[in-house]
Amino acid sequence: MAEFAMKRDCSLVFSQSVFDELYEHLFPGDGEEHAAVMLAGMVEMGGRTRLLVRELHLAVDGIDHVNGNYGHKMIRAEFMRPLIRRARVERLVYIGVHNHGGRDYVGFSRDDFDSHERGHPALLDLAEGMPVGAIVMAKNAVAGDIWFPDGTRCELHETRIAGPNIRRLYAEADRSSHAAAIQFHRQVQMFGEGGQELLRKAKIAVIGAGGVGSLLVEYLSRLGVGSLIVIDPDTIDVTNLSRVIGATTTDVVGPSWPIPEFLKRLLFRYPRRKVDIAKRVAKQANPGIDFTPIADDFATDSAARQVLDCDFMFLAADSMRARLVFNAIVQQYFIPGIQIGSLVTPGKDGKSLDSVFTVTRWVLPGTGCLWCSDTIDRHQLAVESKSGEERRDQDYGSGATNPSVITLNAVGASIAANDFLFSFLGLFGTSVAANPRRVHHMERRVVDQKLTPNSECTECGSTSSSRFARGDGAELPTSR
Repeated sequence: MAEFAMKRDCSLVFSQSVFDELYEHLFPGDGEEHAAVMLAGMVEMGGRTRLLVRELHLAVDGIDHVNGNYGHKMIRAEFMRPLIRRARVERLVYIGVHNHGGRDYVGFSRDDFDSHERGHPALLDLAEGMPVGAIVMAKNAVAGDIWFPDGTRCELHETRIAGPNIRRLYAEADRSSHAAAIQFHRQVQMFGEGGQELLRKAKIAVIGAGGVGSLLVEYLSRLGVGSLIVIDPDTIDVTNLSRVIGATTTDVVGPSWPIPEFLKRLLFRYPRRKVDIAKRVAKQANPGIDFTPIADDFATDSAARQVLDCDFMFLAADSMRARLVFNAIVQQYFIPGIQIGSLVTPGKDGKSLDSVFTVTRWVLPGTGCLWCSDTIDRHQLAVESKSGEERRDQDYGSGATNPSVITLNAVGASIAANDFLFSFLGLFGTSVAANPRRVHHMERRVVDQKLTPNSECTECGSTSSSRFARGDGAELPTSR
């Protein structure tokens, strides 16, 4: 392990495709040392730093990566120089990477630390206010030495790969034991005490506390998720009672109900918020849960920023603005998520149904982008961006409400919650792809869609203008 005291909580996050490319380069099977340089976005929140790998530059053996003057190997200055310049101009973090042999444990050698002492101060000067660092990898292990402009220096607390299976790598495998609460005994029989501990430490956001969101709150709380943030600006009304889990008649009053008029006026003036009902459900299922209710529109900057230190997100809100912000956070901050919805299409005669389906869409860094899949309607987004007065003046109307049935919501919510569970605990098979899944209920048919990423996409693409892995270096598309 490193010979310096940890001054910060610092982690590193890869998209699955970038990690796979790096791993294949470092471990081609020849047992030799190989190297690369990564450029990463940065997130600083609550005293913690998260580095998001945006670009990978592979050093060619014998050309860019050569025998060293002091240690075993080194990356040539000619390879490093344009990359540290890029890091300075684009406000990215420069990280050198090489491999050692072995498995499940890795650490920097004395020669490695000596090279950091010689080279990192100069790199910090060239980076002009951005951190620089190095990581070393073995099979199933990653260690890091990150230097900051204020003179602090830290090891990597964790390296995470945000793929269909969320993997966590450390300098040394965690061999500590954990004791789960007895209420989770039957779950522990499936995924062990360690899996239950991961759920206890997880911080999850549910955006939307209506028909789908309320079910997700129930499921996640009973799974033992330790911390939930639930965002929804709406209050409960009588039409919600058929589908919002936990809502009761005491939460809402109808105009014809036989209660005193003054009480009706009071209840209409102060109806129960959906996030308050969600909190009640969560606490009843898991009294120890840390629950944060946010009665606000997710598309506002203050609400959206509440989820930036979460481990996973669920989007159970219908608006295009919510989809826009959700998608941006996944790609910009590397927080994986699943969007859930259902659609009922009436027949032209008004008496039949054309289609009824439920969809769950995975959105991971570089995969499943809602822009690439045309899931964000530009016209509707423009309508939603107008004020209520502007919509009335331009005769947009408020739009008809969509049909909503609790059984359809339950299908989407259960698939999404189960996919989260298997992903978060690494239980999926190696061949699983994060494709959208549609359940066509009238035909009892399930279809997995295949999406092709667009390298030119301004959200998830590799262009210099994309928000991919930018972290705090780009603005979110939120309203103030």
